[in-house]
This record gives sequence, structure tokens and C-alpha cells, in this order.
Amino acid sequence: MDESLQKVLADVAAEREAQNRTWGVQDYPDGTGVSFAGRAEESERACADAAASGEVAWRHILTEEFFEALAESDPAALRRELVQTAAVAVQWIQALDRRPGTRTPPEKLVRDRIPEVIVRSGRHPRTRIAEQHEYTSLLRAKLLEEVTEYTSAGAPDELADVLEVLHALAAVHGLTPDDLERRRAAKAAERGGFTGRVVLRLPAADEA
Repeated sequence: MDESLQKVLADVAAEREAQNRTWGVQDYPDGTGVSFAGRAEESERACADAAASGEVAWRHILTEEFFEALAESDPAALRRELVQTAAVAVQWIQALDRRPGTRTPPEKLVRDRIPEVIVRSGRHPRTRIAEQHEYTSLLRAKLLEEVTEYTSAGAPDELADVLEVLHALAAVHGLTPDDLERRRAAKAAERGGFTGRVVLRLPAADEA
């Protein structure tokens, strides 16, 4: 996962946490359905016309995805469309960040002694201390980064990095490494681990 995507997803996660702190967990009816089918078709035509004339803009693409989501009443289909809508919004933010004068400096959470390592190499790192409200989001972005590095390279050392981030996230929730291990062991006793290499065959979408 590239750094620009990690930054956007961390910003989105921070905003979601801020929403939860302000309003709590919200649950409303979808309010979607066939009544929006006309708007979906209209936005699809508008996007196609703009593309054909070379005048397509992000608003055309996002509007098309948004109204396609509103036209869905089946929860599974609605979810797929909302994921596509969110992905386009994320792409739009990344495009904004790439524009001269609007891009925020790239940054990421690093281990505490990394600045020392950089100084010893003759460079001068620019650092800041994360605010408490953004720390969890930065850790989650770091977890995605480390997991991606492991899945890409498959190096065992990357698992140690994943574990370090997991321990830091556990501490955010008031858990020690021993607490986390006890929870892992309890789940393993109840549900088993993965040593048996059991693969569950999931039903097709039309069978679910």
C-alpha cells in the first residue's frame, strides 16, 4: 500500500473516530431503492457524455457511484456500491494531495529510536509527536503497512514488526502483551488455531 493511500485511510479512520466520539454509534435505515434508479441512469449518462467530450471530472464519477448506491435495496449489492463510492472518494482525495501547493507533507508513525538511526546516518530527520486523538489511527495505518510488507516479501522479520504494532495497539486498549496472549489462548481453546489448515468453502452469493 503506497504512502498516499495510507495517509488518506488514516485521515478517514480519524474522522470516523471523531464521529463516534461526538454522536456515538449511529444506525439509521438505508432509505435507498428503486426510486433512485432514474437519478442513477441520469448520472451514468452524464458521466459517459463528459468522458466522451473529454470533460469528465471527479464530480461526474463520484455522483455516478453515489446514485448507483442509492438505487440499490439489496444489502449486499448496496454494500458493494458503497465500497466503490468510498474508493472513488479516496482516489479524489489522493488526487487533491498530488496537486502543487495542496499536498500535505508525507509522514508516518515510526519506532521511537528511528530518528537516532537517521541522525547516525548523517541525515537530519523532521519529526513531531502525534496527538493522542490521532495516535490510534496512525497505529492502524502502521499495522496495514507492516502486514502489507509481510504479505509482499514473506520475510519472518516482518512478523516481528507486525507484533510490535499489535502490542502498541493493545496498550491503547489497556492490555499488556500477557493480557493479549491470554485472550489469544482463550480463543484458541474455544475455536482452535490454524495448524490444521482447514479451509471453509463459502456459499456462492446466490446461495447465501
